[in-house]
Amino acid sequence: MKSSMLKKIGITFLVNFLLSFMLFIFGPSEIFFANAAEFDFVYGDFAGYMSVLAVAAAFILTLILGFLPDKLHRVLLSVIFGISIAGYIQVMFLNKNLDLLGLNPEGYKITPAQSIINLVIWIVIILAVIILALWKKDIWKKILQYISVFLLCIQLVALVSLLVTADEYAYHYQEGKWYLSGENQYVVSANKNVIVLVLDWFSNQYLEPLQAEYPGSTDFLHDFTYYSNMDCTYFGTFPSLPHMLTGNEVDSELTVNEWCAKIWEDDKSVDFYNELHDNNFVANLYTPDTNILCGLNSPEILDDTLSNVVNTADEIDIFYKLLFKTMFKMSAYRMFPESVKPYFYTNIDEYADVVSLRANKVYHNNYDFYQGLIEEGLSVDKKSNYYIVQHLMGPHLLTTNEFGAYKEDATLEETTKGCMVIVEEYLNQLKSLGVYDDAAIIITADHGGVSDSQVIFYIKEPGETHDVTPVTDAPVSFNEFLPTIAELAGLDYTKYGESIHDYDEDSIRERTVWIRWYDENYPTVPCYTGDKDGSSNVYYGYTYTGNIEDLLRKIEGTPDLIEEIVDSYF
Repeated sequence: MKSSMLKKIGITFLVNFLLSFMLFIFGPSEIFFANAAEFDFVYGDFAGYMSVLAVAAAFILTLILGFLPDKLHRVLLSVIFGISIAGYIQVMFLNKNLDLLGLNPEGYKITPAQSIINLVIWIVIILAVIILALWKKDIWKKILQYISVFLLCIQLVALVSLLVTADEYAYHYQEGKWYLSGENQYVVSANKNVIVLVLDWFSNQYLEPLQAEYPGSTDFLHDFTYYSNMDCTYFGTFPSLPHMLTGNEVDSELTVNEWCAKIWEDDKSVDFYNELHDNNFVANLYTPDTNILCGLNSPEILDDTLSNVVNTADEIDIFYKLLFKTMFKMSAYRMFPESVKPYFYTNIDEYADVVSLRANKVYHNNYDFYQGLIEEGLSVDKKSNYYIVQHLMGPHLLTTNEFGAYKEDATLEETTKGCMVIVEEYLNQLKSLGVYDDAAIIITADHGGVSDSQVIFYIKEPGETHDVTPVTDAPVSFNEFLPTIAELAGLDYTKYGESIHDYDEDSIRERTVWIRWYDENYPTVPCYTGDKDGSSNVYYGYTYTGNIEDLLRKIEGTPDLIEEIVDSYF
């Protein structure tokens, strides 16, 4: 009797530990090592705690099940075992091109048909185990025991392999790390300012629903000219932001790391930033992720270009509660059925908030930047001119309410309205400091959506005033961004290309927008980090003449151009 009870407890703990091992140990570990270059924390920050949590969860479940009647015990243990089996199958065979890094601001999306089929698979697996438990108890016990041991051994071997082959940065923080400092994020020039506010993922198609929900929400931009036909050229913060900042188009024959090294050494970008510095300009870029600009190269490559690149050993704060929550959510999102995944979807900036510098942090989230703007306020530097690129979250993450404060499940309209509140406050503070009138200011986005890849683009030139915002349908793109900045800074922009002012509403122009994509007709390529497959393997190019309606029609069809890539950023 005693031996039988011990065996029952042993099998129960084994089954419970299989599930907790998958959720709290192996899942987070596999996700971490596959994306270690994207994370600012190291493996030791969460591995020990999650391991203890896995054992504790298995022990508590075993204790609870131990007090239940035999039949109920078998049914519940079968459910737990069935979840583990279905979860293993989900991870190995059913997750296709899963967005683990949370790049979609709208969260996890799947068709109802796919969700139902996936859920049926789960139900069939769990019911099969329950039926076996009630009809063939002895066979059921052996299956639970042997398969649990088998799956644990397989995943333990895989875990050891991950631990042994991981790069050093997965375990150790780099001392004296180069990064972009936020020390002067709220400082502008008392003399000459060229300021660009980049609201991530703000398609020009978001303005209509914004105006419908919040009439007059952009009226404060009456001094700006609105370019309603601005093409972002590239979908995605990478490669759009480095393209904007350097004027260099993507070279698909180079790896991400090679291209990122090349663009900052290119004559065009070197000459541009040297001219800025020669004209007493400070060039400050505020974005938290230097990988977007540098790939795996050290941000030291930006040292001669951007003024807020520093190298210090500033201490960091780790928000452990958020770290453990995030790693569990990502693991559950990876393992659970399609119908449940939306509840565990973890946006890219949720884990980006796990680690922050104790000083000189760059504020990227809309509400964080707004709070700092209100509490600290803008101040002026009388010594230098300023070129500022402030990269904010915009509607990439829908967590901003209509007042610019945090809201977990905000609507698109609330978030875009909140963005406008933040921009208005920034402009009002420029006015209070007496530097607004002479400033050149651009309000735009680095990219729109996959199909609606045109972006908002408001520009106010020094001394420009209007009662109502003028609108132009001139066909412009981010290929003209760097020359336009040079023009606004008083440089000879023609050496860098054409500015937006070289086009008007009568201009007829072909433009091509490039969308990263995974095409099954082309071979899979590695991610630029070298530790996993990339989520894309080509750029689709859509060439159009006209405006956003023409682009939307083009993207519904086949691409005009397809460029294979060497590796993928995502």
